[in-house]
Amino acid sequence: MSNLRDKLWIAKYAPTNLDETIMSDEIKTKMEEMVRTKDIPNLGFFGSAGTGKTTTGKVLLDVLDVDPGDIMFVNASDVNSVDAVRNMIKPFAMSMSINQDLPIRFVFLDEADHLSPQAQAALRNLIEASYGSARFILTANYPKKIIPALHSRLQTFTLAKPDINAIADRIVAILEAEEVEIENEDELVVLIQDNSTDIRKLIQLCQQNTVEDADGNKVIKIQIKENAGGDTFKKYVKLYKKGDAKALRQLVYSDFTDTDTNEFYSLMLDEIIKDPEAFEEIGDGIDNIIYYLNESQKTHEVVANKVLNVIGFTVATIVAGE
Repeated sequence: MSNLRDKLWIAKYAPTNLDETIMSDEIKTKMEEMVRTKDIPNLGFFGSAGTGKTTTGKVLLDVLDVDPGDIMFVNASDVNSVDAVRNMIKPFAMSMSINQDLPIRFVFLDEADHLSPQAQAALRNLIEASYGSARFILTANYPKKIIPALHSRLQTFTLAKPDINAIADRIVAILEAEEVEIENEDELVVLIQDNSTDIRKLIQLCQQNTVEDADGNKVIKIQIKENAGGDTFKKYVKLYKKGDAKALRQLVYSDFTDTDTNEFYSLMLDEIIKDPEAFEEIGDGIDNIIYYLNESQKTHEVVANKVLNVIGFTVATIVAGE
């Protein structure tokens, strides 16, 4: 029986070298130079969810052929206190590697923007103190949450949304490797366009939508829902102007997907600017709506349930004046 890694496409087709990653040529060239010279600085990979920050760091360590015993991987969304830096990370970073080819240990702090300010301050000092024995790799969705003193000790790379053609090529290559027939190319294009900001989620959706037909052949059958910029959003705006919180809750819960919510905040702002008078009498007025719209979109990338985030904005602004 194949193991879980062989079953999950996101793991099975994770890049194993720099050529397989989807990043800019400029960043790839710099990574290749680091591998060639083995001159590795402390690194920061920043960008929104699904742009390949963690993957890039892991591939770099794979290509450098770092011994697993010389890598400490820390999920900073779970382990983020100053005590963790002092009692867990520091002893590892201050001890020497026995690898003669690359005598450096690596501390990989994923989601480092979750580190407490005290932990970041301790990490700043540790990075300098352990430079002879360790390097640090940090990833973050929100680099502004990382203190400037820590920023200054990292060579940072911002991973932007990859070119959509490169994403499409990657998806088609995976489907071909899995011997999956594309039933409708137009629907696949829509799926790629709607999820191009998060490659990890896109690959998962492709696997979820792959089924066997009557002959036992694998085929991808995509169910395209109306996106938030179409009829569903128009229904939302109509109900919102009426202040019908109950109907709005049901509409968002039933018809919005996480992908739909990605465009919601910019579309909603467009509606408010286009017809401000229609929103002035809702809740505590237009300024309050814009305030909550901004607060909700700031947390959108990190919340577990993005549909619930939109429902929360909706209810908070409509019932505010009641």
